[in-house]
Amino acid sequence: MSHVRRKPRRFVMRFDREFPFEDILDGDWALPKAEFEAWRAGPARENGLRSLADFIDSRLPTEEFLRMAVAVTKAIGQMHASGIVHRDIRPENLLIGDGLERVWITGFANASRLPRERRSSMASENIEGSLAYMSPEQTGRMNRSVDSRSDLYSLGVALYQLLTGFLPFSADDPMGWIHCHVARRPVPPSEKSADISAPVDSILLKLLEKSAEDRYQTASGLEHDLRRCLEDCVASGSPSAFPLGEFDVSPDLIMPEALYGRHEEVEALTNLLEEVAETGGSRLVLVSGYSGMGKSSVVNELQRALVPLRGLFATGKFDQYKRDIPYASFVEAFQALVRQLLSKDEAELQSWRAAFAGALGPNAQVIVEVIPELELIIGKQEPTPSLSGPEAQARLVSTFQNFVGVFARQEHPLVLFLDDLQWLDTATLDLIGHISGNQKIRHLLLIGAYRDNEVGSTHPLARRLDMIRASSNPPAEIRIGGLRSEHVRAMLADLLRAEPDVVDRLAQVVSHKAGGNPFFILQFLGVLAEELQYEERVA
Repeated sequence: MSHVRRKPRRFVMRFDREFPFEDILDGDWALPKAEFEAWRAGPARENGLRSLADFIDSRLPTEEFLRMAVAVTKAIGQMHASGIVHRDIRPENLLIGDGLERVWITGFANASRLPRERRSSMASENIEGSLAYMSPEQTGRMNRSVDSRSDLYSLGVALYQLLTGFLPFSADDPMGWIHCHVARRPVPPSEKSADISAPVDSILLKLLEKSAEDRYQTASGLEHDLRRCLEDCVASGSPSAFPLGEFDVSPDLIMPEALYGRHEEVEALTNLLEEVAETGGSRLVLVSGYSGMGKSSVVNELQRALVPLRGLFATGKFDQYKRDIPYASFVEAFQALVRQLLSKDEAELQSWRAAFAGALGPNAQVIVEVIPELELIIGKQEPTPSLSGPEAQARLVSTFQNFVGVFARQEHPLVLFLDDLQWLDTATLDLIGHISGNQKIRHLLLIGAYRDNEVGSTHPLARRLDMIRASSNPPAEIRIGGLRSEHVRAMLADLLRAEPDVVDRLAQVVSHKAGGNPFFILQFLGVLAEELQYEERVA
């Protein structure tokens, strides 16, 4: 490999994580271990390999760009066929051979052999991958899983940069990059350079779709369209228009993760969030419905709306077997937020440290006792005076409210989501009542979800909610019902990539069997798909 210097230890340790994949890394498309060892020892032998990054400033002619794009896509397709999702596709990890028609992939430190993996919201500093190239779902703010289509988005960013000389987005900090990938639309490549043909322009924009369902579904489908552009370019000098994705059919049945029939509910929550962010108030929202109706999925859609607000999202879930542990869900939610803070740089940590000191004062140890991680930020605290009974409880509730106020601020509104309220403990129930009625806590959207069929008139939650409803600041309430047949039809059309009228009869059967419950629908479809695959194997 030409012009290779000895790599720093941090680089070597990162690449050492690749070797669990060694048994399935094929030398036809991945950098072999022997070559890697030579590279690590450096300087390696001359073999003509150059990274894709070396070509970005070259402004390649269309034909050369297409040859390289086809080769890269073919290698990524071979990698996916081997069961690997890379999760860090970028120019530096794509090595181009002489002739521009062979590509080897490197940088498997973040790779996964899981076909789908859900990313939770985390501090932007902790996100794995390269911020400029990562897919929207890799940010953890999309309420969607990461799969092979995430690599195709990252490839779209790299090819856009290779063709135009510019990244599709620019940002100054991690949250800025997340906002770009989640919410901003890229400028069409043809507006960067007038000589970019319409088919190539459309292919790149399709790769950069925010929703994975709207992108290319397979590398092979993308490769087919790129080859067609290349053939046209060789024959006539420029690709001609054609329908994209005609051969883009996944061999696997990918269950859709988009929300169907929930537009009104998501819009209502988004409007409440914007109200809290703009007016500085706080709101309690109650989301109810049967198990499996998608209450959590609807609430989690708010993570996307929080990105431009630079807001925070904390979630805790009650457990029917832990109802004797007071405040367990609150502790779970805020432990996650405190752990995110630990990844901040010292300058930002100092700002948080001062905010905690001002809000908690001499009672900081009260919170440290339930969230020990906080001590890593604010340091060791003086013991608080010993209290008992109602006085100790009142101090804890008051201090906890002040603690919540540190996270819920104009510069970063807070969404606090507590799930499965039907199993909450009495101490947390009391705390929710205090927080929802505290006018000093601002920029807070407190959301509680519960199974209304399990909360009768004598349930402690029902009595407390009746009191809150009668207060001067009643909660907003959203009930999640079953999906209508047209929503099931749309889901099946996306799943099978067919026109809605083609799946109409199947949609009626599925709706009848599952009763409009999204969880039961997906379970039913999964079983049906397994049976069909089994019958095909037997046949």
